[in-house]
Amino acid sequence: MNATVCNPLLRTPLSLIIDDSCPVINLTYYWMQQWLAWRPKHRPDLPPARWESNPIVPKLSRTIPVDFAKRWAEWCGEQGIHGKFSFVPFPAGQGRVDQGFPDHPRHLLADWLKLTKEIIWPNFDLTPEMLTHSHVVDIKTMALTNQWEQVEWYDPPVEPLTDYIATAMQLLKNAGIPCEGVTSPGAFGKKKEDAYSKAILDAALRVNNNPRPFYFLWLDDQRPPSVPLWHAQKDKGIAIASVWACAGDWFGSWTGFDRGDPDRFITEDLQGGRLPAVLAQELPCVLCGHWPGFYFEGEEFGFHVLKTVKRRLDAYDPDKTRTLWMKNSEIGHYWMARELSDIVVADGKVTITTRFPTANFTFKLGDCVARRVQVNGADLRQVASRRDFRSGAFLVEGRDTFVAFPLGEGATRIETSP
Repeated sequence: MNATVCNPLLRTPLSLIIDDSCPVINLTYYWMQQWLAWRPKHRPDLPPARWESNPIVPKLSRTIPVDFAKRWAEWCGEQGIHGKFSFVPFPAGQGRVDQGFPDHPRHLLADWLKLTKEIIWPNFDLTPEMLTHSHVVDIKTMALTNQWEQVEWYDPPVEPLTDYIATAMQLLKNAGIPCEGVTSPGAFGKKKEDAYSKAILDAALRVNNNPRPFYFLWLDDQRPPSVPLWHAQKDKGIAIASVWACAGDWFGSWTGFDRGDPDRFITEDLQGGRLPAVLAQELPCVLCGHWPGFYFEGEEFGFHVLKTVKRRLDAYDPDKTRTLWMKNSEIGHYWMARELSDIVVADGKVTITTRFPTANFTFKLGDCVARRVQVNGADLRQVASRRDFRSGAFLVEGRDTFVAFPLGEGATRIETSP
């Protein structure tokens, strides 16, 4: 008998990342106005971007309505979609989530926080996308500087990183949102990823006592996706996961007015697009979109793209045996358990020792046809098909037995009876 860790419940993780999302503020409008003022003065060598000449830019909405966010979040909940939702804590410097937005009615922030905690958070991790997603902040005074978070400050000195990230986390915590990780605004952290990931981990421990955070930095729609782990301390249960997106910005773009295309994700015949190729490899399939693109200036074009993509994914997996929607943090925790647990097979028994707990831990017992499986002395339920395979169950297929259960810290013993 041999033991091999599988994907959770033998299903490929799916996840939806939402970037540039803020309470009240339409980040795109303020980001663009600030960039148009900043670039000619501080980076005149940079040519104007294509969007800069678009006549819609000065007419963009300054806020994205909470009623849209409510409908979007309720639909995602009904559809079982899970993922990550950014909550920029000091969006474009227009106000802090723990203090309010001076140029907007006070009740809007309260409405957003209520919606976020009650409807979005159960299905999506909440993260800062650093402090402003535009200008760098002097964290001693909370004043905006002339540096730019995702351009000039993509390669900051190592020492300020932890304090800066911890400040972003603390603002969310002050508003009642202890975050599960962070999102990088643009290239923030890319040139010093080792130091950057360590700074996130240290900040997560400092602010939220979270020893196993994640971060989103990389989107690659060409290479196979991955979940690299950084700074793992197996004996202490400490690590940080980098969750990669494999497809994105095809809903409605960060601009909020460039149309997306569901076929780039998955075509109507379910054969083309990025997602079927990734799912065929059984690798984490993480989609990425930008909040203003879902709203699309009230047209909700990106939201309609999401609905089409979800309908096609349902057709791709009609009996729900191939895919499993997960939060980014859940993917990170599963990969930590997968790679940082010790598994010993001896005398027909399996012992798993870990400091990295996770839900739906699943492995295959090769060359083992079990009629009874016990985990720490408790019987698991036998099921007859992958459709019924759940945590707390085992499934026999041919000469193999698949086992799934919540993995806790410490030693877990699995015994089988033929």
